[in-house]
Amino acid sequence: MKEAINLLKTLEENGYEAYLVGGVPRNYYLKLPFHDFDICTNATPEECKKIFQEVDDRFAEYGNVRIKNFEITTFRREGNYQNHRKPLKIEYVSSLKEDLKRRDFIMNTLCLNSNMEYVDYLGARKDLDEKIIRSVGNAEEKLEEDALRILRAIRFACTLDFQLEESLKQAILKKKHLLKSISYERKKEELNRIFLTKNGISMLLEFHLEEDLELPNLKQALNCPKEDIWIILDVFDRYPFSKKERFK
Repeated sequence: MKEAINLLKTLEENGYEAYLVGGVPRNYYLKLPFHDFDICTNATPEECKKIFQEVDDRFAEYGNVRIKNFEITTFRREGNYQNHRKPLKIEYVSSLKEDLKRRDFIMNTLCLNSNMEYVDYLGARKDLDEKIIRSVGNAEEKLEEDALRILRAIRFACTLDFQLEESLKQAILKKKHLLKSISYERKKEELNRIFLTKNGISMLLEFHLEEDLELPNLKQALNCPKEDIWIILDVFDRYPFSKKERFK
C-alpha cells in the first residue's frame, strides 16, 4: 500500500489528481485482503511518461499505462462497445465523478486518496454496508456494454456473500444470451474463480446460464469436488486449457 500511496503523491506533486479505485478501496473498507492496485488520475498516458521511468504504455490508446505492479488509467468516458466487451473509443474527462459513471457496480466506485481518506461520490459505502450489488446506472445498458459483467456480478456476490439488486438480477436474465459473444478464455477466468466459492455453481444455475455458457453438464458438477468440476463439465474441446490442466 505504501508504494501505491507514494505513486498518488508523486502525481499530486506534479499537479494532477490521483486515487486508488476499485478492489483495493472496496476490500480495505471491508477489512479483506486486497491486491491488483488500480489508480485513476487526470494525467494522460503521455503526461505519466514524463513523470515516471519504465512506463509500460502498450495500452496507452485506452488511457492506460502500467508502472511496476500498478495500473494507471486516465479519467475517461467510453463510447459505443464492440462485441459487448470493448469500447470503440474513449474520451478523456477532467472529473473523477464522471469517470466513476463508466464503471460496473456502485460498490466498486469507492476511492482512496493519498491521505487514505475515502472519496465516495456514488454511495459505495452504503452498498457495502448493506451488502448489495447495484449497477452504476441502468443495469441492462451496463450488461449490454460488457457482457462479462454478468459473471463478475455473480463472482462478487459469491465471494463477498452479497445480494444482487433486483434490477440487476432481471437484467442478467434478459441479457444472459450475450455471454456467447465473450471469448471462452475470459469466461473461463471468471468461472475458475466462481467455482472456488461455496454457492457459485448454484448461482449460475439459478440464472439458467448453463446454455449460454455452453456448459450442459453444469448441474452434474453441483456437488462434486472443486478440482473435478471441469472434468465433469467436459468442455475441453471448447474452453481453453493448458496441457497441465488437461492431464492433471
